[in-house]
Amino acid sequence: MDSFCRRVVEFMYEDRLNQFISSFYELYLRYNHLGEEGFLREWFNRPIIKNLIFYFPPSAIITSFEELRHKKEHLVRTYVRTYWSFCRNPRKYPVKIEEAMNFFGLEDLDEEKLKSAYRKMVRENHPDRVGKSRESHMRMVKINYYYQVLRRYLSDRCEEALQVR
Repeated sequence: MDSFCRRVVEFMYEDRLNQFISSFYELYLRYNHLGEEGFLREWFNRPIIKNLIFYFPPSAIITSFEELRHKKEHLVRTYVRTYWSFCRNPRKYPVKIEEAMNFFGLEDLDEEKLKSAYRKMVRENHPDRVGKSRESHMRMVKINYYYQVLRRYLSDRCEEALQVR
């Protein structure tokens, strides 16, 4: 049971990390008042434990969760620190839709083309592939940031179109 619980906890932690990376700016806006420690507690740890309580005995949860938390803590803190430092100084990275489109090499803004360009850039620039360095992490932060800017723009445009009708 413990090994299965450990795998479930690991999956949930990875899933939360992927959700964080894909929507870090929105999460920053919602949780920045808590600080990094509060965010980790409220957004990573608490929901994972809350979901696990329904399926596993407390002893398995405590053991598995604590093991993984200690194992992944540095990685998650590094991601949060890096991405949120990017968000704390938005004037350092002013973004226009045109600039974000040029970053991805898009001539017209289409959701499928954006996803395709984003995935291609992630494959080419991921730190696991090109080497873990500050530059590669910052490159991924920019890729994710520009992707979120364009996703948000497309989302806002769709909402406006629905309101006009």
